[in-house]
Amino acid sequence: MDVFALRERVVGDYRRYIEGFVRIRDERVAAHVEEQFERGVLWPDAILQLNPAYEPGPTLDELAAGGVILPATARFFRQPDGGPIRLYRHQQEAVEIAKRWEPYVLSTGTGSGKSLTYLIPIYDHIARTQPEKQCVRAIIVYPMNALINSQYTALQAYAAQAGGSQVRFAKYTGQERDEERQAIQDDPPHILLTNYVMLEYMLVRPAERHFTDRATANLEFLVLDELHVHRGRGGADVAMLMRRLRERAGNPRLLHVGTSATMASEGSREERKRAAAAVATKLFGVTVPSENVVDETLRRVIQAPAPGNASALRAAVETSLPGESPAAFSSDPLAAWVEETFGITTENGRLVRRKPITFAEGARQLREQAEMPARAAGQPDACSAKLQALLALGNRIRSEDGEPVFAFRLHQFLAAGGTLYATLEPSQSRYLTLEGQYYAPNGKVLYPLVFCRECGQEYYLVDLREGKQEDRLMPRLPLLATGDEEAGA
Repeated sequence: MDVFALRERVVGDYRRYIEGFVRIRDERVAAHVEEQFERGVLWPDAILQLNPAYEPGPTLDELAAGGVILPATARFFRQPDGGPIRLYRHQQEAVEIAKRWEPYVLSTGTGSGKSLTYLIPIYDHIARTQPEKQCVRAIIVYPMNALINSQYTALQAYAAQAGGSQVRFAKYTGQERDEERQAIQDDPPHILLTNYVMLEYMLVRPAERHFTDRATANLEFLVLDELHVHRGRGGADVAMLMRRLRERAGNPRLLHVGTSATMASEGSREERKRAAAAVATKLFGVTVPSENVVDETLRRVIQAPAPGNASALRAAVETSLPGESPAAFSSDPLAAWVEETFGITTENGRLVRRKPITFAEGARQLREQAEMPARAAGQPDACSAKLQALLALGNRIRSEDGEPVFAFRLHQFLAAGGTLYATLEPSQSRYLTLEGQYYAPNGKVLYPLVFCRECGQEYYLVDLREGKQEDRLMPRLPLLATGDEEAGA
């Protein structure tokens, strides 16, 4: 699938939809709206993110051979084809912290395997220590049932491939039928996947108290997935819930684990880790050292250096695409430029993710750095076309681990149809804007405009407020789409 062509179709369809019910009689207003559409106010340029590659670590079989985990753990967590899972370095670091029985947070990007950083230590510990005890040993709290269902399905697949598991797991949400929840209450699993609402019920409903009570459970792990979603008042509720659960469990050695996307983007690496540790400490109510915040360790996919001057970069643009093999692609200088522009950069000698930019901005940088002529009117942009072709090729080529050499995401945001605002002035001089605000730069009040669906005549949408000395016209927000009022009827 050509994702760039798909983006053009989606934006084109949305634009036609918006324009289909916008009829404007005033030529100046119509020209202003058309100009805003051409600028992409409602459909800004797509942001392109190149997924970075992670530094590899040992396989689970290698960890088992070294005595870090049990062979049974390595047999349970396997690739779909039955081969051993190779951890990323950040996953290995998290497993090592868990072995020291210290609280930790994994703060890495999408697709970095965060779930294995707690599932492997939990499974291995339960398998080592009285797996015959049928009680809840670990509670994993997710913010959404969709994440619970996805994780449960993955665990079922591991178990099916391994031919069963002595470590039992179950999901416990409002989606399960009463008889399913009753079966879980009668025969608790070792690992319980739930959300914070159901966890609240477990603490207050008598039928579920034995999941967490110190007398009937042996709770040793508490995992909070997606820490970054818990903020404000909701975050305070979750923080209090964590403290109540720890008190109910009565285990001073309860191991707290959190996962999160990047929670801070500013400052040095150490400052970002301290910020993540502070959030986790506040949520869990136990100290999470900043050195136990595990971030991602990246590596370069492209081995060739990026072109060092304009002529070399221009030659790379004008050269044909590399062959469809990982070796050929990784030696392409333009691919190296793309990786550095959209994917990675260096911070204090360490590779980190580059802040996302739009695809159009990347094409502009390529054109300027290669000192290529500007696109002629009505002609396709050579830099944009070459970037699209190179990204598509990199997404088709698979590395040794079966992943695309260049996995990327194209983020297209679509804004809802906005409101046009204008000042109460003659039509040829009134100020027009799509940005919601009270005053125009000239200090005059802005009022929303609505248009007749039949003839396109504009109307100011106002309220008449009676005052002691004089009446005033006040801006009134337009109603949502049914209305005869918006139609000018």
